[in-house]
Amino acid sequence: MTTINCLVVDDEPLAREIIETYLSKIPGWQVAASCINAIEAYEAMMRTPVDVIFLDIQMPIISGIDFLRTLKQPPLVVFTTAYAEHAVTGFDLHAVDYLVKPISFERFFQATQKVMERLQIKAPPAPLPPADIPTYFFIKLEGRLVKVIYDEVLYMEAQRDFTTIHLANKKLLAGMHLKAIEDMLSPPNILRVHRSYIVNLDAIRAINGNVLEIAGIEIPIGDHYKESLWRQLGIK
Repeated sequence: MTTINCLVVDDEPLAREIIETYLSKIPGWQVAASCINAIEAYEAMMRTPVDVIFLDIQMPIISGIDFLRTLKQPPLVVFTTAYAEHAVTGFDLHAVDYLVKPISFERFFQATQKVMERLQIKAPPAPLPPADIPTYFFIKLEGRLVKVIYDEVLYMEAQRDFTTIHLANKKLLAGMHLKAIEDMLSPPNILRVHRSYIVNLDAIRAINGNVLEIAGIEIPIGDHYKESLWRQLGIK
């Protein structure tokens, strides 16, 4: 099996950890080095050849874009950033892909497929069998990426450009649309039941007609989502 050497460059430790975890799930991919800024990245590339860089754009000292422009023969690049407005610049620099944080594994895996196509390497089958489904996801919260444990979620409620995540003992106001969070979800027991609600099926205490009861709150079931909900709950 061909080994693809990766350089992960991001000044946020949590962001690096997420990418490294994702890479560990894909056969044939390995992290050659993990760096907090462009200077460390340049030194790492002098020591070890790399096939692809997962490169953050907003970094201190030298931005990811400026760093890439300094490389005479750059490897393939996948930009990672919290700012979608940089996408055009990224593709002008012939980036393979552009990932907006928080990055779901599914979206990350798509980017690796594009890298393998550029390298003309046969892509492996998608990983993540059921036993490897993540137990958490990340949300944008006050400029940070915050880990949320699936089992602690009761339900999530759309609030215009934000989403309120209701946990057993607190609420989190995520700076993300409900649809963006839905796209990241993996466990089958976390399901959208209404255009404004995603619920943890394990938290449902009762069903009254088209209403779910969770933690003393009544949550409506949308007609569009009813069939998938009944199927998931085993209700005929």
